[in-house]
Amino acid sequence: MTDSSPLDLTLAHQAMFSVSDAAGVQITCHEGSLWVTLDDDQRDIVVDAGGSFLTTEHRRALIYAMKTSSLSLVMAATTAQPRRAGRTPVAAEVKVTFALQPA
Repeated sequence: MTDSSPLDLTLAHQAMFSVSDAAGVQITCHEGSLWVTLDDDQRDIVVDAGGSFLTTEHRRALIYAMKTSSLSLVMAATTAQPRRAGRTPVAAEVKVTFALQPA
């Protein structure tokens, strides 16, 4: 998966999906309702159809389907930082891998 390629998923009611490092990953709910929690974060985040969630925290995210839901995961676009003269870009392309694993 590259930063411009979304990962589209359908989760059955009560199914869970884990994202090992959610920093910069936009979670968009297309149908249904999702509960998202980050490791060591006190918040409960509910994302309903049409909504999305994005964090900059380098933490694992657990996504739980409160009902059958379709969603997509994609690396959010970043704002380009101005480069100083004489500096070389560090990386030409960012690649992200999502491992499917039991939560």
